[in-house]
Amino acid sequence: MTDALPLATHYELRRFYADQLEARDRGGTEEWLAVFDDDATMTTKVLGRDSPVRKAEFAAEVRALDASFHEREVQRRHCVHGFAFSARDGVVEARFYALFLVVDAASGARLQSAAMIHARLRRHGGTWRVLSRVIERDDLGRLRPGPPSPG
Repeated sequence: MTDALPLATHYELRRFYADQLEARDRGGTEEWLAVFDDDATMTTKVLGRDSPVRKAEFAAEVRALDASFHEREVQRRHCVHGFAFSARDGVVEARFYALFLVVDAASGARLQSAAMIHARLRRHGGTWRVLSRVIERDDLGRLRPGPPSPG
């Protein structure tokens, strides 16, 4: 049975995500990774796979990705909206839409990609732990600038 979340919990989860993504945007990779449970999984095209990857593996890849952004002096901004939360048996299902913007001296600001994010979380003391995250991302980050393709 799905339980309705109290409004206070809804806003608490929105703050949790705002804080987490703000940490990622300012280069706080370890702070961002810390909210993932030790057995957490992530599924995303960014890692080059369509199947879940355990934290031990995706953490190393996230660190390398973040280091490459830092080395190239590329800033990121995550813009999120459309949050929906539901709970079942003590686990919260989260869904939201995200835009990933990048800013660098050579190209200025541009949209890198957009994604629908699905996550499972559980309360852990006074905060939340991410159990799994699926990022259904488009391919904007892989496209080269140029005229739109026909059709």
